Amino acid sequence: MSIMVSVEFSLQEGKQKEFLDVLGNVLPDTRAYDGCIKVETYAKDNGSSIFLIEARRTKKRQRTYFHWRIDNGKLESIGLFVSAPTNIK
Repeated sequence: MSIMVSVEFSLQEGKQKEFLDVLGNVLPDTRAYDGCIKVETYAKDNGSSIFLIEARRTKKRQRTYFHWRIDNGKLESIGLFVSAPTNIK
């Protein structure tokens, strides 16, 4: 059964455009990762946050992807942009 994951990045003031540029560089790998059905990006118009809505084939494949992101260090770079812990549901 496929699953949906929502990710909210609360951003530091003035960091939305730069963060969207970073996402533009990493999301192709996210979309190409085994088990990804789709990833959509939404931005609050006041610049305060970015939402990703991901559809994955299985929960196991989502966990495998998440651990891959931790292992390759991309999640650490998020700290340069966020103002609060990332909210993953």
